[in-house]
Amino acid sequence: MSRFVLEKSEEGLRLTDTFVRQHPLLIDFSSGHFAHRLKNITVKKELIARAAGAKSLAKVLDCTGGLGRDAFLLASLGCCVTMIERSHVLAFLLEDALKRALRHPELGDIAMRINLLAMDARYYLSRMDVVPDVIILDPMFPDRKKSAKVKGDMQIVQRFLGKDEDVMALFDSAMNTQCPRVVMKRPLHDKSKLPVKPTNTMLGSSIRFDIFLR
Repeated sequence: MSRFVLEKSEEGLRLTDTFVRQHPLLIDFSSGHFAHRLKNITVKKELIARAAGAKSLAKVLDCTGGLGRDAFLLASLGCCVTMIERSHVLAFLLEDALKRALRHPELGDIAMRINLLAMDARYYLSRMDVVPDVIILDPMFPDRKKSAKVKGDMQIVQRFLGKDEDVMALFDSAMNTQCPRVVMKRPLHDKSKLPVKPTNTMLGSSIRFDIFLR
């Protein structure tokens, strides 16, 4: 039996890690803490929104879809988001979550502003014909000493996918485009050295956003 099982449930598509006692990973934008964030969202409250310079109809390219929360938050503020996820399994979970959101009376308009692509972001960046207003990067950095462990759903994601060993290659691909704003989301105390100094940095309680402007 495979350690990770992708299965349908009454709530939606979910990923189960059969080796640990933990709730399966099911992406849902309509319940829990995330739903509360959506109901009270403003650009001022959300660090990702300020870092991205979010505004209505802004074209956002999220190169590391993950659980889709940053993309959904930005779309809720009126941004038009292209979300890329290279893991086809995670892309299936995101697709299922977006389909459910489209049927939700309060989330349908938000979900319509998100376009999901299952592919390697570096391939897309090298061939895109429309330059976005901002590129968002949120890779899973390789382990460093004294780094804090992630919590909740991201634990399953990290066990399933592992760490991104090509962070710098993705960063270089984004910086080689004509996009005027590139945002790198990373752990607050991450010591990874980037080849370019950020124009600005925004700090949260556990994360930071390095902003690179043309």
